[in-house]
Amino acid sequence: MSFIVNNAQMKAAEKLCNEKFISYSQMMLNAGTQIANRICEICKPCLTAVLCGAGNNGGDGFVIAQKLSECGFKVRVILTCGEPKTECAREFFVKLDKEHVFSLFEEPKKCKTIVQNAQLVVDCVFGTGFHGSLPEDIAELFCAANSRPVRISADVPSGVDSDTGTFDPNCFFPTHTYVLAALKKCFLVPVCRDLHGQTELLDIGINGSCFKEFLGILTNESCRCVLPERKPSSHKGNFGRLLNIAGSLSYSGAAVMSTQAALRTGVGLCTLAAPISVVKSLTGRLIENTFLPLPETADGFIGENAQESLLCILPRISVISIGCGLGNSESTRKMTEFIIKNASCPIIIDADGINSISDNINVLRERTGETILTPHLFEFSRICKKSPTEIQNDRISAARQFAQEYGVTIVLKGANTVITDGDDVYVNTSGNPGLAKGGSGDVLCGIIAGLAVQDVNPFWAAVCGVYCHGFAADLMAREMPYASILASDIINKLPQVFLSEALK
Repeated sequence: MSFIVNNAQMKAAEKLCNEKFISYSQMMLNAGTQIANRICEICKPCLTAVLCGAGNNGGDGFVIAQKLSECGFKVRVILTCGEPKTECAREFFVKLDKEHVFSLFEEPKKCKTIVQNAQLVVDCVFGTGFHGSLPEDIAELFCAANSRPVRISADVPSGVDSDTGTFDPNCFFPTHTYVLAALKKCFLVPVCRDLHGQTELLDIGINGSCFKEFLGILTNESCRCVLPERKPSSHKGNFGRLLNIAGSLSYSGAAVMSTQAALRTGVGLCTLAAPISVVKSLTGRLIENTFLPLPETADGFIGENAQESLLCILPRISVISIGCGLGNSESTRKMTEFIIKNASCPIIIDADGINSISDNINVLRERTGETILTPHLFEFSRICKKSPTEIQNDRISAARQFAQEYGVTIVLKGANTVITDGDDVYVNTSGNPGLAKGGSGDVLCGIIAGLAVQDVNPFWAAVCGVYCHGFAADLMAREMPYASILASDIINKLPQVFLSEALK
């Protein structure tokens, strides 16, 4: 299990680890050694400036400096806030060659010159301890450091608030951030994501049982055995009946992608319910599913009386997905509300299904079965009545609050998608900018529906569906640039995802 924590939760875990497992000193030694080892993998020995604060982050820096010196690096340590104030940091500070230790307060010009000439700068100034704004002298030093070719931050870039993700504009901008023990909440704030460079989580020896409060990170391990076993005697009825209500004259592609994604995920029987003109146009393209042609309006949306066509089929359906490419019309609203009120099976509401009930969100309270909503930022803004900025400032809290209030599972899409049922929260780590393209959400909806219909717990179907969706994009990125990845490529990559040793 990997963890996401705030500053207080991290300190509590460290304290418990110190009491039961390994000392603060050993944790600091492990952290500095791990980071030094990573640096040696990406850099040849060179002039290196290690910027150290007065707290434990500075202590990590002293260990890094010592280890790099032993590996042939020409290391200069710069004390940005005076000599260390914590016992652990002092333990490693006394081991340094003081000839190569400089004080920013006493020799500001000398320190700036060292940084300007260094090929590598290591930031160990504040870590998780930064709040507010940077002192002027440190801001100037960071300005010089940010022009250097390789820049490393230990745990959190200095100048970034580890809880909120707010940052001083003069903060340290690393090329690499080595996060210690657990991901900090700031890494999930969208405006902060581009500040961290390449990020790697390092194990510094803190036993997992020390984390008493945390959020989960989705990893390969989290999603092992995602697909149910297929016994030799299995038949199509064992793997569920999905009703996918999707598509309109202008958005028939959404119906195609959501249906194909569900089929590739393993649904036993899939019926696409769509306006009759859409069905006619897709019969040559979609051949593994059945169709339920629905009455339509003159402009190609589902017609007002389409609910009558669904009444006879609902009792036989295992899961319903609704919304992909339906169009935001009055008939879409009526259809979505009809499904919410009358379907007892799990339903996944996406895209226009979400938009259509934004003015009557209390209809969700009439649900008797499991409900999953998969909004992107602006769709979520419409249904929770918060501004996009307010949501982005704390995506986890916004999603969790809505899920608790309405008794649903929320999949708040975007970089580091948040999945929560109001109690449990998972944050996704898979995926890349190749998913920033029309159709990706339709594919995700199909994957989640395809898992849920096979008797995977609906919440867990959402969790694993999000991860597998991103994992497919990561596999595609090995073959082509992000800009070239299409939503349909993600569908074609699903067999490789499910075959992956990582998920077995």
